[in-house]
Amino acid sequence: MNRDAFPDEALTAAIRIFYQPIVRLADMRTAHVEVLARVMTADGTLDGPQAVLEAMDGTERSMRLTSSIMQRALAEYDGLDFAAHDLGLAFNLPLDAMLHPELMGIIERVRRGSGLAVRNTSFELTERHPVHDLDAARVAICDLSAAGYGLALDDITPQMPNLAALMAMPIRAIKLDRSVVMGAQAPMQEFIRTVSARAASSGQEVIAEGIETGVIRARMRGLGVTHGQGFLFCPPLPAAALRDFLRAA
Repeated sequence: MNRDAFPDEALTAAIRIFYQPIVRLADMRTAHVEVLARVMTADGTLDGPQAVLEAMDGTERSMRLTSSIMQRALAEYDGLDFAAHDLGLAFNLPLDAMLHPELMGIIERVRRGSGLAVRNTSFELTERHPVHDLDAARVAICDLSAAGYGLALDDITPQMPNLAALMAMPIRAIKLDRSVVMGAQAPMQEFIRTVSARAASSGQEVIAEGIETGVIRARMRGLGVTHGQGFLFCPPLPAAALRDFLRAA
């Protein structure tokens, strides 16, 4: 995506917010929901997350777009009284945006203007660009954790740099990439089992993305995965449909 062809203002206006439940595999109950940003194109179709991720091409722009998405979701959170369900929201936060010098102040200002409690606010740390300064990442992660925010490492694969070092930080959850979850080969399953065992020893949750069948759910449980997300449980929903989903649960 070209920055000049799709400036921040146009991108913000084109973004639509959806929510997808993350469930506990043991009892199939909703634990919290992930906030998903999609882009409405000129012909009325929705682009996937790649359009938004490509626009987050620097620390400053990543932080502006993250803040805008948070504000949109929190307005719906208050307008539909999701606080009555004690609903937790997970926002995507690129790791380079996490290094923004005013990260904590921006997040706190946005959240405090809503009814979302800090204990119900979490961030899925997405590594679009490799983090080379692990010390700076550790400081930001520790600051967010100390303030009460939950943190998850997103899109985990065997190729993720610095995975062991990042898992050793105060992270609440490890989120396996869909490609890992769908992989039926023994080496991929051994990776899931190893990550799950390491996470369990640290009291961390393991979330599997892209669960579409009961067979995959059963396989993930057998490998030690604690939570799941995918069409087997619920597709991404607009806010009003999420309200109905929660009422029916």
